[in-house]
Formats: sequence, structure tokens, C-alpha cells
Amino acid sequence: MSQSSCRKSPDTTSSAAISTSSAPTSTSSTRTNMSKQSTKDDRILALQEEIQNLKAGLGEYDPNVIIQNHIRLLHTYNEVKDGTQSLIGKYAQITGKTIREAHVEMGLPLTD
Repeated sequence: MSQSSCRKSPDTTSSAAISTSSAPTSTSSTRTNMSKQSTKDDRILALQEEIQNLKAGLGEYDPNVIIQNHIRLLHTYNEVKDGTQSLIGKYAQITGKTIREAHVEMGLPLTD
């Protein structure tokens, strides 16, 4: 036998396997994809409904106006608190106590 006759011919089964792997998906796989899409669509609808309910709960109030009002109130609160802490500090200094002792004497919380 010659060397050329001993060579194997190219394997045609591997190319056939490749071509069959690109075949359309099965109906089971299609159903799974459709089910996933349906689930996503249901979730989107549920979220849209929740948005509508939250908007209805706000009524005629603009969320940006509500936020700006809260920010304004927080600034006012912080200014009052800073003034109060300053007065408590002066009181503690005048009476020779620590700020902690002044808080305890006045029945104020030691933390925010």
C-alpha cells in the first residue's frame, strides 16, 4: 500500500453534525421562550399598574414640590437643632457641667 492510500478521508459526519445543530429550535424550546416573554409582559403590566396606583395616591401633588418642601423643613430643623445645641453648650459651660450632663439633666436624648 502506498502512503497516500492509507490516509483517512475527511470525516463528513462532523460537518453534518454542525449543519444539524443550526436547525430551528424545537417546539418545547419555543414554548419556554414564549412563556418567559409572557412572564416578562405580565411583570411589566403589574409594574405599570403599580405606578398608576402610586400616582393616584399622590393625588394632585407634584412629587418635586413635596421633595422641595421636605428639604426646606430639614434645613429649618437643622438650624433649630444647631441653635439648641449651642444654647445647651453655653448652659453647660456656665454651670460647670459637661454637655452630656446637661442633656441628662434636661432629659434629652444623648444621640440623634
